[in-house]
Amino acid sequence: MKIKKFLLAAFAIVFLGSLVPIFFVYLEKEPSPQTNAQALERIKNNQGELFGFIVLGDSHTGIIPTDSTFLKVIQDVNMEGRWKKLPIDFVADLGDVTFRGSAWDYKVFNKLRSKIKWPVISAIGNHDDDNKEGAALFARYVGPRDFSFAERNSYFIFTDNNRDQTYPDEQFAWLEGELKKSQAYKHRFIFMHKSPISARFHHFYRPEVSSWSQRFMKLCEQYKVDIVFTGHEHLFREQEFGGVRYVVSGGAGMPLDVPRWEGGFLNYVVVRVNGDYVDYEVEQVFPPVWRFVTLTIWQDAFYFLRDAFFR
Repeated sequence: MKIKKFLLAAFAIVFLGSLVPIFFVYLEKEPSPQTNAQALERIKNNQGELFGFIVLGDSHTGIIPTDSTFLKVIQDVNMEGRWKKLPIDFVADLGDVTFRGSAWDYKVFNKLRSKIKWPVISAIGNHDDDNKEGAALFARYVGPRDFSFAERNSYFIFTDNNRDQTYPDEQFAWLEGELKKSQAYKHRFIFMHKSPISARFHHFYRPEVSSWSQRFMKLCEQYKVDIVFTGHEHLFREQEFGGVRYVVSGGAGMPLDVPRWEGGFLNYVVVRVNGDYVDYEVEQVFPPVWRFVTLTIWQDAFYFLRDAFFR
């Protein structure tokens, strides 16, 4: 009986201990917003052809479950700096940085973003301007929606495609202009929230039925884009079309869309650029204990039973 009580008490301590840290974050004083422009100032003098950057998406900050989960992801991300094995220049966030684009959501995002060791450069997601104040708050806390920068031997393009099923002609003209500029560099990378082609065949999200999708992909193929990074779908998936790699990393906070064995795990991607070569590695993040017990194991069990008996 004493052993049972001891085990229950130990479990309660571990469970609550995995949830409590986010409440201390809420109590912290909000730092000054570190916008994309300020992040770019911090990396503009980096030199050398060996470097790395980290990609993640869909933290959806502003509610306790996702905030606690994103904090755990951040702790793992910060470990990438150990032993100085690869110079990490920045972290690219693929959008949906907030739950619903409210002032509270952005304040929490700002606090959590400040805990990442490297400059954070963010795209906009469809939830980041969900309400009337969202657009102004994104501009204040993050900056413009479409921008680019050159860093070391590479060219980086961030673009806003959070609209439903559209990417206007004026944006295509801007994008092609940026891709032409990028030809002076060895590598080119695009970051945006929604992929031009869904990572899942059986999904309501079907960008490839829209006219912009193939046009976008053909442009990437024409200008030899190395990788297009997107989020929106809450999973990890990698595909290749026309010599261009498409990587979905939407696992930084929200519940996952698919089983763990199909990419439904918390994740971020570490990209390594070494002269002419580019590769990347997906890092799985073990969830906070409270999430593992209340969600992850039951989600895995549901998918296992579904696959075993209904497929």
